Amino acid sequence: MPIRLLSAIVAVALSAQTPSRPIFRFSTDDFWLNLHHFLYVLGRAEAKMPDASRAAVAGAPADSERGLAALTPDERQIWRDAIAFYAAGPSRKDAVFDDSLSAITSATADAGDRAKPPAGAPIDAALRSTLERAAPVYRKSWWTAHREANVERRDDIQALVDRHGAAVLAYITRAYGMAWRSEGYPVHLSGWANWAGAYSTNGNLLVMSSLDRATLGYGGLEIAFHEGMHQWDRQMNDLLFAEVRKQGRRLPANASHAMIFFTAGDAVRRVSPDHVPYADANGIWQSGFQRFKAPLDEVWKPYLDGTGTRDEAISAFVARVAVDR
Repeated sequence: MPIRLLSAIVAVALSAQTPSRPIFRFSTDDFWLNLHHFLYVLGRAEAKMPDASRAAVAGAPADSERGLAALTPDERQIWRDAIAFYAAGPSRKDAVFDDSLSAITSATADAGDRAKPPAGAPIDAALRSTLERAAPVYRKSWWTAHREANVERRDDIQALVDRHGAAVLAYITRAYGMAWRSEGYPVHLSGWANWAGAYSTNGNLLVMSSLDRATLGYGGLEIAFHEGMHQWDRQMNDLLFAEVRKQGRRLPANASHAMIFFTAGDAVRRVSPDHVPYADANGIWQSGFQRFKAPLDEVWKPYLDGTGTRDEAISAFVARVAVDR
């Protein structure tokens, strides 16, 4: 796409008002989702899972300890039993890639702040009992603070979406050549989420931590779009794998994820020049994504600036990152 055309698209989007259809629909009152995620990260800490020390979840045990002070001895035991249950089961699963855990997350999101979580699969009897016993304890000591954090983070990101969302959306949809969900993506805010502080899975399930400082301000705007872009994973991976098959080589893991980090970060930097993209600010390129940064700078960035076509850029990117079989 010629640079003049790309610049015109961005200029129109920058002058646009908030779109009539929402880009995101933030949810702050998902009691069961918040309880589930808090127990999930606490269970990973108790089970000494490798990611329990990551910045987005390292503070969860201290948060738990602070809340124990307001509880009776019986309530403290109920809470510790709930963490032990998660540590032995749900917390040993990956929140992103384990379908059974994703189904539980979806069910707790759907439950909102109802009196009880839904009966039956995917929330089995043992999990349901654990959640129901822990619920009054969580509501007593932690829920008010977590919900307030959810509302504050919602207001923080929504203000930036109102100001810049149309421009960022125009930029990423043009770059990928893909359509955003017409009704916008639901984003479920939770005090705690997973080691990354935000994630998305099948079924348009987007979760963001409201206590992770890495997603304050423009970092939150970027990660909201980042998680929404993961809903294009299948389409982008189809393009990448079709190209790597043409070249008779093999695509390393995380190629499409690296493209999301780069594109979402660049999109937000264009509406806020002082923004440091999330991957740069949080050491992503140095932790498993090293092989992708230079190729993205060399061939994807010129395309984002208006040189060539998407498919040409994908072909050149794959040629630089693919490995021999």
